[in-house]
Amino acid sequence: MERIVELEEQIKKEKNKEKRNILYTMLIQEYYNLYKKYKNTELLDRALSIANEIEKKNPTVLNTLGLIYLEKGMPDIAILTFKELLSKYNLNNEDKNIILYNLSLAYFQKGELLNAYNTLKGLVVNSRGEINTLSKKLLAKVCLALGEIRYIEEARELLEEFEIPSEDLAITYAALAKYYNDTKLLKKAKDIALALGNDKILADILSISDDEKDLRRAIQIYEKLGDYNSQLKPLYKLSNNDPSLFVKILEKMVNLEDSKDKLVILYDIYKRTKIPQFLKEAIKTAEKLQDYLFLARAYSELANYEEEVTNLRKAISFYEKYIEKSQK
Repeated sequence: MERIVELEEQIKKEKNKEKRNILYTMLIQEYYNLYKKYKNTELLDRALSIANEIEKKNPTVLNTLGLIYLEKGMPDIAILTFKELLSKYNLNNEDKNIILYNLSLAYFQKGELLNAYNTLKGLVVNSRGEINTLSKKLLAKVCLALGEIRYIEEARELLEEFEIPSEDLAITYAALAKYYNDTKLLKKAKDIALALGNDKILADILSISDDEKDLRRAIQIYEKLGDYNSQLKPLYKLSNNDPSLFVKILEKMVNLEDSKDKLVILYDIYKRTKIPQFLKEAIKTAEKLQDYLFLARAYSELANYEEEVTNLRKAISFYEKYIEKSQK
């Protein structure tokens, strides 16, 4: 804080506009660095307020502004700020790569995964040193978020380059283990989670397993962590051989947030029991998730039990919505 007080005193005394702007730039950076250390959002607001006092913002101010907007959860404004920087200023390659990386962060935060992916792919090719390392790690996260197997394979290739155990590498191995039903990859994922001492990731990985000991261990870890919702998946797997768990599963479903996992389990319970109420509950969850393809199939199925014409019309309507969405 001493440096901030010192800069503020200098600004009060300085009459030269250009020199004042330089001092303002330094002050903004100081407030931002303090925020990164203490995570006090008032420091961000103060930096933002100072930035608005500068009529002609230089690249350093604009970059810090973009980062401030990111920290405040405003990726739209951050994207515009970083794009303004790239279009208005003739930056050297090193500075340009830093801005492109920050732009990728903004795309990722906003959920524009393909924009983040394409920007980072270019960065990985054209950058060196620390920004190259950061770009590869962020690209791996983007690939995992994209979810398709080709992207997960790409994440694996990127992360294995570092030869350092990481949470993302454990998640990557677990996802591939699930897709390929590969016990060796599952063991790799478990070993990394154990090495990192991350119980939550370990439990998530154990939940993928079909081994009863792994599933029961996952439940124990979730109980220790107080994560009762996550117990549902391993409990449900165990119920295939232990029907007595079925009542416990249904109790947990009542307060469970809507998610893809909840949808899959509700529909699978319906298929196992043929009780239409479970199909209806699955439909409610799918409507909140806007899973149009599932809704089309589910309403077609519900038509076998009640309101045949109405439900078939709904099935057609949701299928049309699914087609429309997939073509965007």
